[in-house]
Amino acid sequence: MKKSGKKDCSKSRHSRRNGVVYVWVVVVLLLLITTVGLALDVGKVILVANQLQNAADAAALAGARVVKISQPQARQNAMALALENFADGQGVQLAANQGNGSNGDIVVGRYNQQTGVFTPTTSGANAVKVVARRSSGSLGGPVALNFGSLFKVNTCDISRYSIAVATGGTGAGIIALAPDGIGLLINGNARLNVSNGAILVNSIAGNAVRLIGNASVNAVELDVTGDIDISGNVQFDPNLIINLGVTPSPDPLCPDPPNECLPEPEWDSGDLSPDAPSSGQTLSIGGNSTKELRPGYYPGGIRINGNADVTFKPGMYILGGTGLVASGNANLCAKGVMFYIIGSGVIDLAGNGSIVLTPIQFDSSDFCDSSYSYPADTDYTYEGIGIFQSRDNNNDARIVGNAKLHLHGTLYFPENHLKVVGNGDGFGDQLIARTIGISGNGDIKIMYDGRNPTPAHRSYLVK
Repeated sequence: MKKSGKKDCSKSRHSRRNGVVYVWVVVVLLLLITTVGLALDVGKVILVANQLQNAADAAALAGARVVKISQPQARQNAMALALENFADGQGVQLAANQGNGSNGDIVVGRYNQQTGVFTPTTSGANAVKVVARRSSGSLGGPVALNFGSLFKVNTCDISRYSIAVATGGTGAGIIALAPDGIGLLINGNARLNVSNGAILVNSIAGNAVRLIGNASVNAVELDVTGDIDISGNVQFDPNLIINLGVTPSPDPLCPDPPNECLPEPEWDSGDLSPDAPSSGQTLSIGGNSTKELRPGYYPGGIRINGNADVTFKPGMYILGGTGLVASGNANLCAKGVMFYIIGSGVIDLAGNGSIVLTPIQFDSSDFCDSSYSYPADTDYTYEGIGIFQSRDNNNDARIVGNAKLHLHGTLYFPENHLKVVGNGDGFGDQLIARTIGISGNGDIKIMYDGRNPTPAHRSYLVK
């Protein structure tokens, strides 16, 4: 029987359908793989971004903690903390940016809380900005994508930044140690200016800082454990950063009593200065007399008035009785000297004459007379301290300034109220007292020089 010439079309159509299905399966699989790959890469980018943010936060906080003490150390701390945080399986690497370029990985600067503006600067820095990067040109390089090559994108640049601010506990030109009551009182038209330093007030009181009249305050920061009470037309420098409710700052010369305190100088009656009255009475110098004094123990203290000119040879002066009192037009020159006030002694510098004081400094030869030198038994433990009123002496101290007052070093009154009056830039490089009262109509300038720093008690993120 003759076969029909007709083709079996059903089989051909079935083959074509199978082919189309295979194509669609491949297309769908590619789409699925691409979608999953894209999702995985997006997830990876989000994860790395979060890891970089954590690293930036930790590094900025670590740097801010010490930025007021040592900017190189702040950079080192930031780099070390960042490296302990991993992004895409490796520690986050930061470049030190020693030149402090504004686009660097680590930038030190000042953050103004009132304006919310961070300004890169190495002068009076209180904040650290950290940019954690995984990008082309960064130390860690860009993030490799797993499926990005499908879109001809093999890597991704990711960066996150953080800014941390440090407050309190460091860089202080004035420290009021009292835990309660009025720690700092500024009255009248007094204008307080702490150059390159902060003001720290530890009192928890609502009037821990009391400002009355037309007083003004200029400093890097005003850090107060309690609150500020204002009466009158008080002016604050627009760049002043005010922090309330801060943790009290330790006394830098006695941070952990009694274990970590600058010890009281050791002395006994055998340390009597050759110039001290053998009777133990006050050494009084007045009139138009000229006197040169040698260091040692003065049981009755020293009182200087009239038009007297008194020169103190380098060393430590241990003053009991009256302490150190200067009045009238008396002139005092005391370079390379520390006055240690004991017993019932007081510091009362209120004359109109020239009063010059510089502390003991190991490498200094700047004395009142070029022929002077430090005694062989000079104790350099007290280097940098001009006045030290003993911790068991709670008598008030007074310093009245004028254009001829030039006190340098740390003036230390740990258990005393210190009254500051007058005008000038010679009120020491740092004032530390239990409480401080500033009054009058003059400019009170503390020329803070970075001495006795301690780590900031608090650093926190602002951006």
